[in-house]
Amino acid sequence: MLSIDTGPSAVRSWTPALNEPSCRLCGARLHRTLIDLGHVPLANRTIAPDAPDDPPYRLHARICDNCTLVQVADVAPPEMVAAPSPHLSPRSAASVNQTRRHGELLRKRLRLNDDSLVIEIGSNDGTLLRHFQAAGIPVLGIEPASAAGASDDGIPTQTGVFNTETAMEIAVRYGCADLVVANDVLPHAPDLFDFAAGLASILRPNGILALQVPHLLSLVQKMQFDAFRHDSYTYLSLRVLEHVLRSVGLRVFDAECLPDHGGSLRVHACHVVGPYASRPGLKAVRLTEGFGELERQDFYAGFSDRVATARHEFREFLRTRRTAGRRVAAYGAATRGSTLLHCCGITTDEIDYVADPDPDKHGRLLPGSRIPIVSVETLMATRPDDVVILPWPYAAEIAIKLLPLRQRGTQLWTPVPRVCRI
Repeated sequence: MLSIDTGPSAVRSWTPALNEPSCRLCGARLHRTLIDLGHVPLANRTIAPDAPDDPPYRLHARICDNCTLVQVADVAPPEMVAAPSPHLSPRSAASVNQTRRHGELLRKRLRLNDDSLVIEIGSNDGTLLRHFQAAGIPVLGIEPASAAGASDDGIPTQTGVFNTETAMEIAVRYGCADLVVANDVLPHAPDLFDFAAGLASILRPNGILALQVPHLLSLVQKMQFDAFRHDSYTYLSLRVLEHVLRSVGLRVFDAECLPDHGGSLRVHACHVVGPYASRPGLKAVRLTEGFGELERQDFYAGFSDRVATARHEFREFLRTRRTAGRRVAAYGAATRGSTLLHCCGITTDEIDYVADPDPDKHGRLLPGSRIPIVSVETLMATRPDDVVILPWPYAAEIAIKLLPLRQRGTQLWTPVPRVCRI
């Protein structure tokens, strides 16, 4: 006969703590921590030298035992979290070419013409939409903030937050789209279902949704603790992404792992009754995720400990260089770098300054670490002994820009997943 323990210990094990949030996807209580970075300043901003630090907010990523969604708690004020973060630099030639090739593939697959419509959520400066527009295909961009340069260049752009309400307005005003593109925007939506439902509602019956997100598998494998941020509510796997899209009547039929941004997942989806058969890439990514999780028993459970080791190694590396009398600087005052430096306890004791190509950041400080931001010209003139490339996913491109420094003896380093010389 089955014996059920009804004592106090059993009650404690089954009663959720009051501060445990619910999963944004399935509603289950979140008991398990993926990583807790403590109280961290909002990283998508810089501060004036004479200004105090902004208040820090808890950055705690949890994983759902029921559906495996990884999410951060909604703790910072929405108006603070939603503040736009400037790009590190204009898009590189390689990025523009990749965007063009992907757009050309979709244009041919869908046989788009002047009777078609392409909608991009998070269209930014209109880089992707320009390729379609040049081919005579009507386009529409949707941006939460003012899209500088897009409207001025003739890219129709609607400003506003995308959700089901705005999606209905778009459908009425412009019609539905043959192609909807949403790159790196879904994780920033507080309500996954509302955003996904909006995507489904503006997609024509035979249309395609092209969606790209940071890939949870790559984030964990490469120990990307610097990728966690207050304005990214969820971190997605293919399994979870299929669940979200299926719940609003969309079916993923193709998938691909990309190296972009430290590791991204791109999927193509259609309506459940759409005419597109599943492609080999979908099965390949499913298998990749499955093998990735099975390759080590502590794939999720040991993530926090592995990150703690990496953070310690980075601190010791910098302190060793400084003890040896070397001048150390960094490159890239972007969100990743701000989070990484603060979470590793790095200040001007270890790094003199951070160089960045954006003139609007010069003379300001990174939050938390309060490391000053200078121009790239200053970096070139001062010729430090070591430069840490904080936006490490773009290290190859940045290293080319810093070639004059390397030729004069400066050593370039990346901090994640382990300190590595380029």
